Amino acid sequence: MFGGTQRIGGPFARCAWLLALTLAASAVPGAADAQDARLTSGGMDLHLFRPAVDTRGYFSVNGAGVLPHKKFSFGLAMDAGFGILRYNGFETNPNALASEAKRDSRISRQSFTGNFIFNFGIVDRLVVGLMLPITFFRGDAVQTPDRGGSCLTGSTTCLYNVGAAPEGLRSQGIGDLQIHVKARLFSNRWFGIAAILRAQFPTAKTDQFAGEPGVGLWPTAVFEFEPHEKIRLALEGGYRWNSGQGATFIWDGRSNPGVGIPPGTATDPVDTGAGNVFTYDDLITFGFGASFRIARSLDLVLEYYGSQIAKEIGTKGTLSMEALGGFKYFVAGNSFLYFGAGAGIPKTGFQASDIRALLGIRYEPAIEDRDKDGIPDDKDACPDDPEDKDGFEDSDGCPDLDNDGDGILDVDDACPLVKEDYDGDRDEDGCPEGREGDRDGDGIPDDVDDCPDEPEDFDGFQDEDGCPDPDNDGDGIPDDKDLCPNDPEDFDGFQDEDGCPDVDNDGDRILDVDDACPNDPETYNGHEDEDGCPDKGLVIVEDTQITILEKIYFETDSAIIKPRSFPLLDAVAATLNGNPQIALVEIQGHADERGSDQYNIKLTRARAASVMTALIERGVLNDRLRSAGYGERCPVDSKHNAAAWEKNRRVEFKIIETDAGPTGVEVTCPRGRSLVPR
Repeated sequence: MFGGTQRIGGPFARCAWLLALTLAASAVPGAADAQDARLTSGGMDLHLFRPAVDTRGYFSVNGAGVLPHKKFSFGLAMDAGFGILRYNGFETNPNALASEAKRDSRISRQSFTGNFIFNFGIVDRLVVGLMLPITFFRGDAVQTPDRGGSCLTGSTTCLYNVGAAPEGLRSQGIGDLQIHVKARLFSNRWFGIAAILRAQFPTAKTDQFAGEPGVGLWPTAVFEFEPHEKIRLALEGGYRWNSGQGATFIWDGRSNPGVGIPPGTATDPVDTGAGNVFTYDDLITFGFGASFRIARSLDLVLEYYGSQIAKEIGTKGTLSMEALGGFKYFVAGNSFLYFGAGAGIPKTGFQASDIRALLGIRYEPAIEDRDKDGIPDDKDACPDDPEDKDGFEDSDGCPDLDNDGDGILDVDDACPLVKEDYDGDRDEDGCPEGREGDRDGDGIPDDVDDCPDEPEDFDGFQDEDGCPDPDNDGDGIPDDKDLCPNDPEDFDGFQDEDGCPDVDNDGDRILDVDDACPNDPETYNGHEDEDGCPDKGLVIVEDTQITILEKIYFETDSAIIKPRSFPLLDAVAATLNGNPQIALVEIQGHADERGSDQYNIKLTRARAASVMTALIERGVLNDRLRSAGYGERCPVDSKHNAAAWEKNRRVEFKIIETDAGPTGVEVTCPRGRSLVPR
């Protein structure tokens, strides 16, 4: 039933609906597929949310900034509104009971709009663009009593969402095409003013709530304030005029059919309806937006915006307002993804939705350079103040009016890179006089100073020539950013920005000149450990254990290792010797369940000790090893058969400590804890 208590759907259902319509939008061939009439006469646009025209805006509120000259942007702005245009009436559903005919609900249950947006910048002051919406509406067929002939001539009811049959609102198609021009009128570091003119053409069907009833013009003014680099505030106001005839809507004509009156029959209203009829016409529009940079690439955006039918001020329901909140995630420059949600506050406005959801993407290939100094804003420490390009710190984007910081501006400083010494001798020229014959005051006489006007930096590199050496090793990386100022970077594609030569990029102790894989460390598992390339062998080093891919075999009831296991022990020893960061390993012996507990403990201790001895003989330091036997107490397979016994007879290697400290490995199972070496 189409009643006021019907639920719109949970959040997941709404998201699924939104995504499904987004996909369907790409397949819309032209005008609306459904041909049912919504309004008996005139037209009405239910779109309160209108996306900002370009990437400088918020969600719906526009900003004062513009695109750079000959740069473009485009995007897709989607919004879904649930519950729009309140009414009191009753369904045309012939199955409705008379007692259920009274309703207080919404004409549009679900609406979706996807706006395709394109913009182009001109002379850094203008933006021209267009916006093409694809619209969807869903609702139920309803009717309200006639009020003084406001519906079809001779009709006693106003029908909404009714076509050839009372199937309700089922429409989709192209909305009104919009062409817009935006001009930046004033701008400084803190404040900006812009004017926008939007022309709207009636490409949507006027009786389907999807567009204006005629050609529309919408001028707005934008005032934007930026009190902090991470805070933006904007106020926008305008007037939306249209040339067509607006629909007259009876939105509060409650009927009470009473007992025995057939469903769908219009009867006298309970109230007079005074003040509850309005005619759609020109709109006064307004909006406030705020943006807060809460992370490097993330903005929190808040908005409150609305509209008022200009000729219906004071009429109930003609003032529509919504509040929104959401986030913008900047991918690069002014390109961003956004999402948000909100609701009508209050919900009584004819365009306000009970719930609003937003999702969109805006792409702007260009990265702006507001001060035109050749340094993009995302790398410019002073994006509104051009770099002075005087050879001093020219890469930061900030003008340096007093390079040497001596209080004398560079334009008046004869030695802009050398501080005045303020010794009472010609202190106004900006040059240190020092002692006679040493103009730069670095202690090196001018007659032997290769740079008599630039003081030596005395950094231990060629300090006797009197010249500062900003790049001692000549590798192109300034000493103040060079971790190895006296050793040139080798520029081999590995950490080339730190200024240090990297003779062993991957740190596997095989020099790059001998390393077949200089950027991939050797695994040291006893298999071709000298080539410098990672490979697979019999041994795998993990965080807390060394795994062997074969078993270590012993003579029956003995701790003597069989020769067939010598290659495996060689590989384990090579692994330990090749990984000196492993500080302590416990060699563990385990047995199957056959034999007594004490016998198995004794045997496994002896076998673990035998393995430890074999590794020491192969060059592993004895203080990196310890051995333990856990008998049959920690099986890996609890079954009682030969296959399980084979698995449980094993030797394991647990990494107890590394150079970084204890690994926290669980050394053994609960039953074996009493056998851990102390």
